[in-house]
Amino acid sequence: MLKKFLIAMLVSTASTLGAGLAHADATGLFIAGGVNYAELDASIEEDFDLEDGLEALFDDKAVGYNLGAGYRFNKWLAVDAAYWDLGEFKSDKLTNGQKIGFDTSIWTVGGIVSVPLWILDVYGRAGAAMWDVDSRFIDADGTDLYYGAGAALNVFGSIDLYAEYVRFDADEAIDTINLGMRFTF
Repeated sequence: MLKKFLIAMLVSTASTLGAGLAHADATGLFIAGGVNYAELDASIEEDFDLEDGLEALFDDKAVGYNLGAGYRFNKWLAVDAAYWDLGEFKSDKLTNGQKIGFDTSIWTVGGIVSVPLWILDVYGRAGAAMWDVDSRFIDADGTDLYYGAGAALNVFGSIDLYAEYVRFDADEAIDTINLGMRFTF
């Protein structure tokens, strides 16, 4: 008797979780937000107001955040726009003992192509990144490409938990790993 009860409880729990976690093919407007871990590995000697021949080496990591919104047309295709604050990157110590630091922020507009696999979406993303770098040595901006790939776990129909890798091809490439949540209305 106890064995039948335990089997019935297991089947009931599994079906309830399966119904709650089943991919709802949510379409429509979504908002998203998360944290990002960014890495810059670059050698920059121009654009900084430094002594001749002095080079700034960046091998730094920073933590920031991202906020965005978009529209999901169907389970395969979406567009989005987002703001990314990548935090502050600092250079290695220069030969004159100085360090250079700068804040990086990026606005993105792009597309997302997904492959739904039950409660998991595997996706690729790409688009335009309008970046801005601020420090006491430099104030630069530009527009370049970004691209990446990720996976989103669908939880209770309209909420996705995602992990992704995104590369920003600014003057120097910045690699990010992002964790976040997306809510579809």
